[in-house]
Amino acid sequence: MQTTEILRTEVKSRFIDYLKAAQIPYYEPSLTVCPHCGQHAQVVGDFLWNCPNCGSKGDVVDYAMESHGFRKPSDALKHVCRVLGVKICSLDTIAAEELMDMQFPDNPELIEGLPGKGLYLLAGASKIGKSWLVLWLAHCVSLGLPVWELKTRQCGVLYLSLEDTDQQLQRRLVEVTGGETGDLTIATDAELLGSGLEEQLTNFLSDHSETKFVIIDTLQKIRQLKADSYSYAGDYATLTVLKQIADRFDLTILLVHHTRKQEADDTVDKISGTTGLIGCADGSLILEKENRLGTQGSLTVTSREHPDKKLLLDFDREKKIWKFLGYADAQEEDPEDPILAAVGSFLQDKPSWKGTATELLEALLKINPDLLAKPNSLVRRLNAKTRELSERHGIRYVGRREENVKYLILESVSDKNDMCDISDALPSA
Repeated sequence: MQTTEILRTEVKSRFIDYLKAAQIPYYEPSLTVCPHCGQHAQVVGDFLWNCPNCGSKGDVVDYAMESHGFRKPSDALKHVCRVLGVKICSLDTIAAEELMDMQFPDNPELIEGLPGKGLYLLAGASKIGKSWLVLWLAHCVSLGLPVWELKTRQCGVLYLSLEDTDQQLQRRLVEVTGGETGDLTIATDAELLGSGLEEQLTNFLSDHSETKFVIIDTLQKIRQLKADSYSYAGDYATLTVLKQIADRFDLTILLVHHTRKQEADDTVDKISGTTGLIGCADGSLILEKENRLGTQGSLTVTSREHPDKKLLLDFDREKKIWKFLGYADAQEEDPEDPILAAVGSFLQDKPSWKGTATELLEALLKINPDLLAKPNSLVRRLNAKTRELSERHGIRYVGRREENVKYLILESVSDKNDMCDISDALPSA
């Protein structure tokens, strides 16, 4: 039976084969580039790399993990196997109960209610103002400024503006930013997918962990010009590479693309290409104008995380930014989870609380006797809805095990008395 240990042993002795297949620099007879410091490293016995400069060392899986920013050795091992053409014959599975008992770190959205984590398409007609929009989004996120009426999470931004020269981009930056920029890095040239772009992105992101927003303008500038690239399978495969990078580094990639000229009843069907594009992406933003000579337009947003919405916009030709006018339809909030509502009421007058799931459930049933939950299902609901609890009620939640007793810890985020630093209590998922 194939196991992770057997698979790792199988690829361990094929270090040089991996370097050549992955097109990583290799110099005869036994030198490569250290993925940690970029200096020359030795390949020892075709199974180990050793860097005399920084002291880093490891096997081919460690090398791939360091080079590409994989979080887990198992993910790096899968990558090495795929590069070498080694079949992976066993499924990587997890029991549903084990998954529900996990608690993941709650990272706030990049732009509240718009692109979440993952891969998103921004599509619109040619010269409609897509590049102005993404440059403004990059500027706002790099400084933590609001996007229209929506909160943003300040972080580093990488903007691949592949249709502009440095001079053109300088002019655009001055127009949009007024000369003030945040943590924004720009490139006007990049390789194609399959010819180096993946490595360029992973190397940059490994060196700049604060970067959580990547904008690529446009898709056409990074895809291979092959006949099969424009089939459903080709479109899906193209975006899968980018989605894997977004998921691996826990960030948002916004990919600028075009819409087709034909009309369609469903806005998503206006995206140029096959349905493989939207099938792979986590969501889309469709920018449209009522007429090309006018300034008013709309942005239709679809996402796995939120209900579809349509924002009404107006392009300010003087400031070169899209201004928010309102929503096409009234935005309805998702119905409140009764358990979260009860937790919100329970902690309303408390800075923090610590206890077992049984104790918390007893307290919640006094607030709402109709709650249908058991202690273990209560914990699982809280694990899955940590973000909603934080956003709606300003309550931070973690679980911590002490002397074989699992405690639930609730803390009012807005409370200034840091009575317990529960950030240290969060176990790794």
